[in-house]
Amino acid sequence: MNINKLTKLVFASGLVAVLTAFSTANANTMTIDYYTIAETDRDANHLTGGTFNNEVKNNLGIDGLPVLNTTAFGCLSNCFSATGAPKDVLANGEITYWSPTLNNGGTAGVSDVSHTSTATVTLPFNVSSNFFPPNGTGPNDSNGFQAATLTSTLTNLVAETISFSIGADDMAFAYLDGNIVCDLGGVHPSTAGTCTTTTINPGTHSLKVFFVDINNVQSGLNFNVTTQNVETASVSVPEPSLLTLLALGLTGLGMVRRKQTYRL
Repeated sequence: MNINKLTKLVFASGLVAVLTAFSTANANTMTIDYYTIAETDRDANHLTGGTFNNEVKNNLGIDGLPVLNTTAFGCLSNCFSATGAPKDVLANGEITYWSPTLNNGGTAGVSDVSHTSTATVTLPFNVSSNFFPPNGTGPNDSNGFQAATLTSTLTNLVAETISFSIGADDMAFAYLDGNIVCDLGGVHPSTAGTCTTTTINPGTHSLKVFFVDINNVQSGLNFNVTTQNVETASVSVPEPSLLTLLALGLTGLGMVRRKQTYRL
């Protein structure tokens, strides 16, 4: 085999190995953070019953939390009713069930949310019932109310069509690059939410799901991502050996090109 063919083979092998490492490591996983909300929270068993697709705004707030979509926080049309709306909100309308440091739902406006655990879960995520504290394993709401976030990164090499599905008892919202793609507000039995299908450009994209059970008696969450080639995972850096192989291929290819140029 001549040097030209060998170099091209090494380069191609290295490139394929690197791309494979990027696309398959920890495929279809999300990081889940569990939170417990005290039974005495001012929103517990006090929110509007029903299923709504207008409870939060289309974009996350400055602190990375869903924003209540009422006139008090700038909504001009298709606004959520202030009657029975969450009160655990900041001055800019961000809902704080998922922030122990920012929550103000306890006595005298102090936080009654605690972060209890972090783990890795595989999609599809499906806990149809009994999703109670601590960490989704409790028997009922007697230990408080369960909240959780699921976070991941989507990495794709070409433009891809991507769709989502979500269902919950009670609220669940999903955001892609900070823009809402699944919207399920209100207090209700296990119900399917409204999700959109979109095309994402090549690159790295953030995905985050917010869930909260804030009313007795049941609790559950299901979520999934459907696409042709997009992997749901944390961003992985190729192993040094793969980078070395790719660099060797690029160097060898450059040498062949220079040699061919000299012959002209």
